[in-house]
Amino acid sequence: MMSAVVVTVLVVAAWCDWRQRKVPNWVTFPVLFVGLCFQWYVDSMAAALTGVGGAFLLTVGPVALKGMGMGDQKLLMAVGAWSSWNEVYSLFLHSIWLCLLFILLNPRSWLRLRTNMRVLLAGWTAHKQLWLPGLDRTAFSFPYAVFLLAAFMFQHFSSYVGTS
Repeated sequence: MMSAVVVTVLVVAAWCDWRQRKVPNWVTFPVLFVGLCFQWYVDSMAAALTGVGGAFLLTVGPVALKGMGMGDQKLLMAVGAWSSWNEVYSLFLHSIWLCLLFILLNPRSWLRLRTNMRVLLAGWTAHKQLWLPGLDRTAFSFPYAVFLLAAFMFQHFSSYVGTS
């Protein structure tokens, strides 16, 4: 049941993120809340809290550097509410690897990445440029939820292949 909920939420979030480059709160907050309630009911609240907290800690840096939006952060936290730290950590790593692979295979993103790294290296003098870039000027203006869905599907299906 938990996998069905998570994959459904990730599909909806990926679709929204692909179309609007935004994961709406109406997707993340109810799933986070219901996930925590479900985990409390099945007596797995500790696992859910470590999943939510771990997702938050893993995404603080990317969100602060504008490499990830807060909707993406809340989405990973919602997934954490339905799973645990182990699954969130693995999903995060796989999704980041998929994002990096996409960047490497998409030369149009190289110039934006180079520009953002220059601004980052400029330090506090470029504070407004660093923290408030427009969507078209951010280094990673691609839908992270799509990569999170791909990572989830990879993990889910590879676990079946390993047990066969």
